[in-house]
Amino acid sequence: FDGSGDRPWREGDPTGPLGVYGATKLAGEQGIAAAGGQSAVLRTAWVFSAHGTNFVRTMLRLGAEREELRVVADQHGGPTPAADIAATCLTMIAAMRADATRRGIWHYSGAPDTTWAGFARAIMAEAGLACRVVDIPSSDYPTPARRPGNSRLDCTAIARDFGIARPDWRAGLRDV
Repeated sequence: FDGSGDRPWREGDPTGPLGVYGATKLAGEQGIAAAGGQSAVLRTAWVFSAHGTNFVRTMLRLGAEREELRVVADQHGGPTPAADIAATCLTMIAAMRADATRRGIWHYSGAPDTTWAGFARAIMAEAGLACRVVDIPSSDYPTPARRPGNSRLDCTAIARDFGIARPDWRAGLRDV
């Protein structure tokens, strides 16, 4: 999606990737659809875990090293624990095995929606780090790739079709 607007994106909304990363994700979705057969595309956002490179691990490292961090406060989304994504995939697979007609695209992200700065504050609080988080606009943190202002995902369909609720990312953060 192009990151515009202020409502969560629905599965059927027009896509509009901002760069190569989004375009390759969309091409993958289109390839899956073109292949036919039973399939599921799970769109998610702001994935984090105790492993690998992700925002939580970066904030923990920087928060231990610095007194203050300037973090973008005008990009919105739902941080999503990787462990919850794995559990969701298993639930979806079981339901799809039971019903071969199920196929499609679903959204899944953590709740409540927040900003990167709000997420960073929660990380510092959970870790007991005294590092201050200062809100900045995206324009003060230039990146090679454009970042969407709105990464919120409407997760109504996955709740309706699979009984899967949005995970509370704060619980996942405590686990990390």
